Amino acid sequence: GEKKPHILFTGHLGNFELLPVAAATFGMNITALFRPPNNPYLADYIHSTRRSSMGALLPSAAGASFALAAILEKGGNIGVLVDQKFSGGVETTFFGRPCQTNPMLGMLARHYDCDVYPARCVRLPGNRFRLEIEDKLALPRTADGSVDVDAATQLLTDVVERWVREDPGQWMWFHKRWEISGRRRKRAKAKTAAGQ
Repeated sequence: GEKKPHILFTGHLGNFELLPVAAATFGMNITALFRPPNNPYLADYIHSTRRSSMGALLPSAAGASFALAAILEKGGNIGVLVDQKFSGGVETTFFGRPCQTNPMLGMLARHYDCDVYPARCVRLPGNRFRLEIEDKLALPRTADGSVDVDAATQLLTDVVERWVREDPGQWMWFHKRWEISGRRRKRAKAKTAAGQ
């Protein structure tokens, strides 16, 4: 194996939580970022259950991006969901509509020169699942050769959109993905009105 760090990303598709289970089962050293439930009792229970089967886990909280950076700095690998709304994030387009997406993966890929791989879980008939890791992405670059964070964030969003278009029933998302706040809402409406 390669010694350089890697980033794997996915969306809320199929049974996405099987990805870190499979990684741990096959001895892959991947730290998965997760959002704990709001209920602290439920959070403790779920975390203890996940910890026993999913390998290294990192709760998404203040400082999580620094913890992910430290893992990559040591040559480790991380796994992150990318299909969530992120207030103050990069303006991206998802299914033709403006939204805000967390630029963290693009920033980490730029800083640590990581390879970035799309990974997904596809639900199959008969209580079966297929786990897929696609070829590494050719991340967009700026004139100086560094990763273009905004364009890379859009590329990750495009991958998730492609997956959802292939089989919409695989996507599980109930939150306000397209909600945009403040000045960004005004700019997004202006772009939509202008047909961009």
